[in-house]
Amino acid sequence: MTSWKKWTSALLAAGIIVGSGAGWQESSVQAASVSSKVTAPIEVTLKSAGKTLTQKGLLQGGSTWVSLTAVKDVAGGTLTYDAKNKEYTLTAANNKMKISLADGSPMLRVNNYYPGVEAKLIQGRLYIPFSAMRDYLGVQGSWNGQAKTLTLSKVKQNNVTVKAATVKANVKNAEVDIQYPQVSGLGNDKAEAAINKVLKGEADAFVADFKKQASEYGAATANRPYAFESTYVVTYNENGVLGLITQRYEDYAGAHGMTFRTGHTFDLETGKELTLNDVLQNNAAMRDTLGKKVGTQLKARGGYLDGYTGLNKDQDFYVTPTGIVVFFQLYEYTAYAEGFPEFPFTYKEVLPKGATPFSGVAAEK
Repeated sequence: MTSWKKWTSALLAAGIIVGSGAGWQESSVQAASVSSKVTAPIEVTLKSAGKTLTQKGLLQGGSTWVSLTAVKDVAGGTLTYDAKNKEYTLTAANNKMKISLADGSPMLRVNNYYPGVEAKLIQGRLYIPFSAMRDYLGVQGSWNGQAKTLTLSKVKQNNVTVKAATVKANVKNAEVDIQYPQVSGLGNDKAEAAINKVLKGEADAFVADFKKQASEYGAATANRPYAFESTYVVTYNENGVLGLITQRYEDYAGAHGMTFRTGHTFDLETGKELTLNDVLQNNAAMRDTLGKKVGTQLKARGGYLDGYTGLNKDQDFYVTPTGIVVFFQLYEYTAYAEGFPEFPFTYKEVLPKGATPFSGVAAEK
């Protein structure tokens, strides 16, 4: 089993995630498609750059779905199909979205990170929800419900390149696949170096810990290998700020592996890593309100164990084009099967009236 399939199977079994070559040709979808029972979707007109696209979107289940060909045209990225592995790859906005049909139904991941986003085969074509375009591919949209029209446009993103770097770790009978982000193109060597130092340091620390733990647990065997994998996804790249999630999975041939997640939010002008307080523009009252809302939602969900008294001093969070997401680690307050408890809030909910995201950061410069 390949590394990403092993990881996915472990996470799916634990309930941690849900739902989820040759140049591009439309016939590729037809050839790779599988039957899918769906209710009759409603057609949606798609517009971009002042023109109506030839392909229609589909309104189904409360979401607007867009075919991969239309996504590619708007995002301006590249789209390829690997017939051998039955896998599509769409590259745009510093992310690489892959949709695999190898197991018979679409499985979506971004840079080997599984965001819990579903892809669908509808009427022989492969679709993703608009939210996935917005969150990972640098596309924004304006919805006209009366006309059933979605107008799409590329987001003006920061001029920064994010690429995967790797770390080698030779551990006998262990599957090791370590990818971590590194940035370039900032035009500010000091800020670039500071960001890359944080991200590489995190990867190096986990490799060192994996080697230590592997040594303490004893040698792995070919039949029961250890595994250590890491990946990342870009969640925000606007307004001089870069948002990332890094995620690490380790398995010492126990009942199940463990996954750890970190949110990073960097000011690209200074290289400083922003805290939740920075993003909230140091509004202590809002932080307190946010903590109470998170607590209410956390305790109401299934699998809550105990112990929540408020947001942590160094609270885990990440930023998206629409807001912030507060989250907790596995077992921190909930059972393993609950996965990473996440609590999204829009910028409108957490910022002062009329304030724009990260305007406080800009004002400090």
